[in-house]
Amino acid sequence: MKQLLLILLAFTWISISNAQEPLKLTDFEILNNTSWEGKLTYKDYQSGKMTPVDATMQIKIKNDRIITNVQYTYEPNKNNSSYVKLKKGGTYYGNEKLISNTISNNERTFVTYYEGKDGGKKADIYITHQFSKDRLKITKEVQYKNETTRFVRNTYKFKKIQ
Repeated sequence: MKQLLLILLAFTWISISNAQEPLKLTDFEILNNTSWEGKLTYKDYQSGKMTPVDATMQIKIKNDRIITNVQYTYEPNKNNSSYVKLKKGGTYYGNEKLISNTISNNERTFVTYYEGKDGGKKADIYITHQFSKDRLKITKEVQYKNETTRFVRNTYKFKKIQ
């Protein structure tokens, strides 16, 4: 009986220690009211080549939303504004499930996941968000269903300008 209790306690401790730390709106405070410049690099659907595009971005937090405005220097018709809310107690970043959340050397890295489509094919989509007070990088990786490898679809890489 004691062994069973010890085993149950061990499994409980392992489960608690592996529990995912949820995101909090305060985690994003260093991004509030900031401007960034950099590049979007994406894998072109036709050629398969990585293509860079100059971009700028502004981020602000308003109420419970993280709002981003992105401008593409040479393709202004692609500019966009969007927002995301933390959901389900911070275990979802918008509609993306949080699968990891760490801080190392004053840089936060969190990875989200969702099921979607890429190029008309069903896929698992993984997005890695990395940011510090002066750098920001967002990488989208795609793994088609019934395949074992992922590839990078696009990466935003920015430096803070104010």
